[in-house]
Amino acid sequence: MSAQSKLEPIFSYSFPANHLFQVSIVKQDSEQSYKKSYFCFLTLAPGVQSPEGGRSFDFNNRITMKVEGYQVTELAHALRAFARAQEVVLGPFSIFVDSSKSQYGHQGESKSMMIQRTQNQKQNNAPYITLFFKTGRTSALAYSMTPYRALAVADKLEFIGKKCDELEFSNKGQSTVQVGSYENPKIATSDFSEIFANPPLSSEAANKVKNNFTNTFNQFDTDAPF
Repeated sequence: MSAQSKLEPIFSYSFPANHLFQVSIVKQDSEQSYKKSYFCFLTLAPGVQSPEGGRSFDFNNRITMKVEGYQVTELAHALRAFARAQEVVLGPFSIFVDSSKSQYGHQGESKSMMIQRTQNQKQNNAPYITLFFKTGRTSALAYSMTPYRALAVADKLEFIGKKCDELEFSNKGQSTVQVGSYENPKIATSDFSEIFANPPLSSEAANKVKNNFTNTFNQFDTDAPF
């Protein structure tokens, strides 16, 4: 197996609006154990007018960022914070990717994504949550949604982020996790039951310890779900 194998699409979810926001899980096996096999792409494709008169999207000029599964979950939490006007408390949010060594998207250019809480002047200044995608020095692409839509998108993103981690766990678990029995270390003294059953006749404290342990164990629920 080569260090850089072919990408395998696993799952993709799209959010079409003025532009197309898309989140994908992909797999790429690698011989380097420190690299994850499963990761995600965040993509924003600009909207264009199709020849038929409808709305389409220009994937040739899309901005794609390679991120880890936890970053997708992080984005989900950030969307919820901005949708609930909590960004003042939690602070700004952004994702920055240096693509100078990446084989995905525009090589040699930095990519960034940030969130802002804006207002829609056409709808009585209703609050909007806007994602800004930017590559290099080009103009940013903006994807806007209502706070309600942002919360719904956040739920989907959290699902995708967790699923990416689950796939990675399953993949690594098959090859690296060792399952076996573990022998309890032997106590240097004799068995505890023997100690409590035969305390020194002159030791009143030992009798009290014995009775306390006995009463405690008798009160345990035998139907406990273990």
